Amino acid sequence: MNIDKLIRKFEEYDTDKLSAYRSMLATQNNGEIFPPYIPHIGVDYSTYNLMMYGMAQSMDKPWSELINKNKIEKIKQLHDAVDYNDIWIAPYKVMLAVAGIYIYAKYNKAIDSFVDIHKTIAASNYYKFSLSNEGKDINPNSDWKEKIDQELYWKENDYLSSFELKELKPSVVLSFNGRHSNIIKKQGFNVIKINDPSWILRGGSGVLKQHGSWFKEVDNDTVNYLVKSYIKQIDSKYTGKREAIKIYLLKYYSDWKNT
Repeated sequence: MNIDKLIRKFEEYDTDKLSAYRSMLATQNNGEIFPPYIPHIGVDYSTYNLMMYGMAQSMDKPWSELINKNKIEKIKQLHDAVDYNDIWIAPYKVMLAVAGIYIYAKYNKAIDSFVDIHKTIAASNYYKFSLSNEGKDINPNSDWKEKIDQELYWKENDYLSSFELKELKPSVVLSFNGRHSNIIKKQGFNVIKINDPSWILRGGSGVLKQHGSWFKEVDNDTVNYLVKSYIKQIDSKYTGKREAIKIYLLKYYSDWKNT
């Protein structure tokens, strides 16, 4: 894996290709479109070669810390984030829990600390340029409703993500469901789709409850311990959804352990 090559590729990327979207881009300041950023790559990534994709940085305008970074620092914003709390992917802590469940289900390796899971995976957002409209974050996969061509935006993000995937060569990609997951699969990578944790906050379509279709009883002390440990480490905004998160994680464990 050649990180310097990846940095150079992203440094050379011409952001003017996205000038048609300038009014919608949250990752810009005073007309300057920020460069794409390379993934976080844990020091122990090669143990499992597990890559995780979020969607995009959820923002309606860039935070001051990002504005004040120089170009290389912007490109390396995730790569240089030693602490998992500094990864700007809104549901990253839930993603770490999912990764921990996957590693235990497939490799029988119990990792109870987000610090250690963070060291074990690579992670990024599939879409490197966040979008917003009237102060609201826009899902890059959805129909924007604005009279503007989405295909170019998708094409450019597909190009950048395909390049980083070729460099990282993951054995498996855990990715939120959406058009981008299908693009990754078409490139020949082993993609496992997961529901975006924001779905949990929206009620999980009613399935994340004791009598819901996702409910699984798992007779395994270790996985139940891991789930309890992960829930304690997840953001307080999920406090009222702890039972839903438990069901969400145990459903995936059950699926992965049996395949």
